[in-house]
Amino acid sequence: MNTALLVAVLLLTVLTVFNLVVVLGVVRRLRAYENRLGDLAEPPPVSTATLGEPVADFSASTVDGRTVGRDSLTGRTLIGFFSPDCPACHERLGDFRTAAVRHSGDVLAVVVDDGGDTAPVVGAFSGTGVAVVVEDPEGPVASAFGVRGFPAFVLVRDGGVVESVGYQVPVPA
Repeated sequence: MNTALLVAVLLLTVLTVFNLVVVLGVVRRLRAYENRLGDLAEPPPVSTATLGEPVADFSASTVDGRTVGRDSLTGRTLIGFFSPDCPACHERLGDFRTAAVRHSGDVLAVVVDDGGDTAPVVGAFSGTGVAVVVEDPEGPVASAFGVRGFPAFVLVRDGGVVESVGYQVPVPA
């Protein structure tokens, strides 16, 4: 009887140690998988604009007939790029409007006409003093800033020199 008990205890000990090794291996793999997911969760660059460098020269007309270009970007200018078919763009419209009201410089909203209804996005800036440009996806403003995703927000200083770029609306100074 003592031998059978000893064999049972040894067998259970071996199984417990084996179980512990398997669990530790699974935890290690889950952590590695989680780290890979974290790397994939990083959004791609929103723009190819380089911080500290001026954007390419451009010229575009606003919906009220004014002409805007790199040389017309004086002081600190807040620029937002929106697509009418982008849910995140609609979510951040309110943040951009708030930042536009608080921003002491010029504000430009670029609505990319990719076949969707641009009226709701353009209408969101009615009465705010925000200059609005509606253009094709490869339009002059989006091309000058190298926009690759929406929404995109850029803060520039005199001459179109890029101060910040990203998916989040910059906090006005």
